[in-house]
Amino acid sequence: MKKVFLLCVVIAACSFTTLFAQGGGGQQMTPEQRTAMMKERYKGLGLNDVQVDSVIAISNDMRPKMMALRDMTDQDARAVKMKEISDERNKRIEKALPADLAKKVIEAMSMQRGGGGGPRQ
Repeated sequence: MKKVFLLCVVIAACSFTTLFAQGGGGQQMTPEQRTAMMKERYKGLGLNDVQVDSVIAISNDMRPKMMALRDMTDQDARAVKMKEISDERNKRIEKALPADLAKKVIEAMSMQRGGGGGPRQ
């Protein structure tokens, strides 16, 4: 009986560990939550409301292109395509913002993605 109880405890512990490692059961942010989080992050970098809205619009334009990369099986081609999309996004941000703010935003985006330009782990 003690062995069965111990086995149940171990299985429960493993289940909870997996659940927390996946971010609370796989819940994802709603688009509204993601936008609010992005607004706070970019305002913290010193952008005004119009600049924040521009950066968010650029990011939202790039999202479908990035999502399409999930279906690619060739990892090298995927990394190249992701770099192209990131470069396009960065150029648009550089046009929309002053140079110092554009650099901050691009740097924040690349740190968010773990350096950018590669498959997620």
